Amino acid sequence: MKYLLVGIVLALLSFQAIDALKCMQGIEATKGNSQDKNNNQKNEKPLEVTECGAATAVASTALLALVKPSSFNIPTGGYKCYHLKYEEKNSEASTIIKGCIYSSVDVCDGKFSSSNLNEVFCSQCDIDSCNSGGRFGLDWKLLSLILTALVAYLL
Repeated sequence: MKYLLVGIVLALLSFQAIDALKCMQGIEATKGNSQDKNNNQKNEKPLEVTECGAATAVASTALLALVKPSSFNIPTGGYKCYHLKYEEKNSEASTIIKGCIYSSVDVCDGKFSSSNLNEVFCSQCDIDSCNSGGRFGLDWKLLSLILTALVAYLL
């Protein structure tokens, strides 16, 4: 009986691994002083977790091409998440762009700097929600399935 339960849990784990890549998507802009930050946060749409697909990759690539045109490349099959932060040189305003792009697009091909923008941070990855702030935590579904398998095995 316990081998059956462990087998079911392992099957569920493998189905979870087959799911499409999910990335945080959106823009987060902040201004220098705290009053402007509060106003921005009230007006902004929060970042959302989206499933990577052709539509989200094209939208993110177009947004990225506006800021960093040198990163554009011929799109190919797979997907990856990215996180890009840049600041305006003459103010304390900064912008964070997160999204899903084709795996052939190299977002972090070197820091860019223009007459009014300066890149601060860039990362790209291919794990679910890896471009979010909580990427270092365990997925709760995965953790609960592992604990269930462990309990089933010990019983």
